[in-house]
Amino acid sequence: KQQHKFYICFKLTVVFYLKWFVYFNKMSCQFKSMAFFFLLVFFLQLYMFTYADLIEQRGGRSQLFARTWAFFAWMRERFHLKVVKTAELDPQYSYIFGLHPHSVLPFASMIALGDETEKSQFKKLFPGINFRTLAATFAFYIPGYRDVLLWGGVVDAARYSAKYVLKHNLSLALVPGGATEALYCKPDKDIVYLKKRYGFVKLALETGCRLVPVFSFNENNTYDLLGLDNPLLDAFKTKFQRIFGISLPLIKNIFPKSVHVTTVIGKPIEVPHVENPSKEEIQKYLTIYIDSLTELYNENREKFNIPKDKPPLEVI
Repeated sequence: KQQHKFYICFKLTVVFYLKWFVYFNKMSCQFKSMAFFFLLVFFLQLYMFTYADLIEQRGGRSQLFARTWAFFAWMRERFHLKVVKTAELDPQYSYIFGLHPHSVLPFASMIALGDETEKSQFKKLFPGINFRTLAATFAFYIPGYRDVLLWGGVVDAARYSAKYVLKHNLSLALVPGGATEALYCKPDKDIVYLKKRYGFVKLALETGCRLVPVFSFNENNTYDLLGLDNPLLDAFKTKFQRIFGISLPLIKNIFPKSVHVTTVIGKPIEVPHVENPSKEEIQKYLTIYIDSLTELYNENREKFNIPKDKPPLEVI
């Protein structure tokens, strides 16, 4: 409750700051009348109630408008995106989809699962599977951007938020490697950061949800990077990530390139329901997950990798 109160107070402070900023700058903003100004303040106050509702910690919005936007269809075509099914997913269960690799930004993976336009492949292949995606808490402090995330089915990445989603018969999509994995993004080699990622496996055990490895082949080709294998730059990016919690890719292209991306959905891994899993149990199922992801990669690398002679998947 104290966390919630702090969260609400922070949001209220942001909204009122915006209101008074508009007030003190109304002349420079060239408002024609005070009536327009008061109308704007009125709408800001109305927005305050949705801004502070903490819905991102309670499963998010029920109406996911953003997933049907033309942007999803356009990005799907830009990536020549193809979704491959390797096993059935029973909609009566909840799943945790582990998306790999993180790349600079995992655009293709998110489009592959989140696209709900007419030509959505995921919805046709896996009817009845409804999921939410996790994002860092700070993203929900930003007015406007917060609403776009919620309309896209994105929720707070806090553990209690993730548990809420899974306990309400929804699934989760997350990137286990996170910002750390982005540091190892290379177009000529696929590297995933998994050996120390225990949190998502512990979450699966605590809720009894099944784990599903997902790999997007050629996701790492969407950006051209500067300073690859430069020890000084690598050390700087690592330090930056440890301090701020986000990666700092040195990219040549701001928008992802048009490449051929194939997202392969792996077989579900059954996980027992254990309220307080031990370290040994978590390690056991993390190892099973890594083996399953490696098998998925090896079975499909020659079919979908560009170039086809990429080295085997490296797990660190």
